[in-house]
Amino acid sequence: MKLHLLSILTVTLILSLNVAYSQKSDSSRFNLTKASVDETARYAVWRTDFYICTGIAYAKSVGKTTEGFMKFVAETHGPTLNSMKGKGLKPVVNLINFVITNYPNGDCEIVFESEKSVKVKTNRPYISYFVEGLCLGVTIDEFEKCLWGHLQLMLKSLGIEFDYQIEGDFIEAAVTLKQ
Repeated sequence: MKLHLLSILTVTLILSLNVAYSQKSDSSRFNLTKASVDETARYAVWRTDFYICTGIAYAKSVGKTTEGFMKFVAETHGPTLNSMKGKGLKPVVNLINFVITNYPNGDCEIVFESEKSVKVKTNRPYISYFVEGLCLGVTIDEFEKCLWGHLQLMLKSLGIEFDYQIEGDFIEAAVTLKQ
């Protein structure tokens, strides 16, 4: 009987402590806030770009090239674009627009379009990371080669040709359906 009573008291104490500690307290020293959608988007873009630079820097540190890292990323991420296969150029152009316009100062515009080809012009909103030269040991050229080059490789697997040229502060890209 004593063992049974002790078990009941132990369970009651554990449950009471659990309830007490799971209650929200307004007296916390911390004021946890939730980021706005804009703050979340800006952070996600920054984090992605820094991961690209970190990946390139790591590849270089182990004797690999930016091209090798770019190819690895394209092969790893390539299947994520499979849902675009057979849907024309609209989802691809929207993806490019989405990537660029998620930067606070990103701009993307269509400068030419036909049934099988679209040309877009974007700014280079990520160049601020490279104002001082290198970003995590990576040049702007290496970053852009990976950013745009992996997209080029991924789209090729969908039967879409992606060519781009960097001219000053802008990128001109052509997306062409090859099917």
